[in-house]
Amino acid sequence: MKTVDLAKFCGLPISLEGNNINFSGKLGSTFPDIRTSQQMKPVLAFPNAEMPQELYYMYRDLCRPEHRQKINAAKLRYDITVIPPATIGKEYVKTFGHYHPIIPGAELAYPEVYEVIHGTAHYLLQNGVDCILVEAKKGEKVVMLPGYGHITINSGKKTLVMANWVERNFKSIYSPMKQRRGAMYYGLTTGFVKNTNYNSAPKLRKLKASNIPEFGLEKGKPMYNLVNKIEKLEFLTRPWKYAEVFSRLGQK
Repeated sequence: MKTVDLAKFCGLPISLEGNNINFSGKLGSTFPDIRTSQQMKPVLAFPNAEMPQELYYMYRDLCRPEHRQKINAAKLRYDITVIPPATIGKEYVKTFGHYHPIIPGAELAYPEVYEVIHGTAHYLLQNGVDCILVEAKKGEKVVMLPGYGHITINSGKKTLVMANWVERNFKSIYSPMKQRRGAMYYGLTTGFVKNTNYNSAPKLRKLKASNIPEFGLEKGKPMYNLVNKIEKLEFLTRPWKYAEVFSRLGQK
């Protein structure tokens, strides 16, 4: 089985062997949370279709030992998610999808940032009046805007490996996706189609992944390395300071 070295794309000593991540060194817990087919059925377009028992894997709170104190002090967490290619009926494999809570004492929800390390991702972001689709390839970063729920779709033939930085203490909100059987659109082999469990869905807008210099995000440069410029990640914990940047990202 072919092994792919991902270290230069990730910033951590990891490799991909099949659908498995191999870790070198002590990076935290290397036992993933597994999202099973039974757990995913409430948000699938074809919940009764045949599907793998295990759909994707989430490795949470990874870092080099020497960075642990700095990351914790900044109230951040770095995760890696692995989504093997699959179709469930006519739907491409995806994450369950969730929203983020409002920050105590603020009027904005927590944002998040993703980076594709291997494969290609489609990120679908939605709120009550807007729905955005962003395709991201290896080395590209995409910010999940405050107030937008989001899912990730692997519509490719390669295993998708992606990383994220996020505020470490909040709990994601899954119930809105569950209540409507997924996001506003399903990513099918025939294209993106509206989820009729929503009374209405805005037209799907397509945006491109782009560099965000204000946040230190640049294509091809591992965002884990921002641990050395951790102030660049302040937008994840104090997004109100960067409202103009978020507004620009949503309009591209």
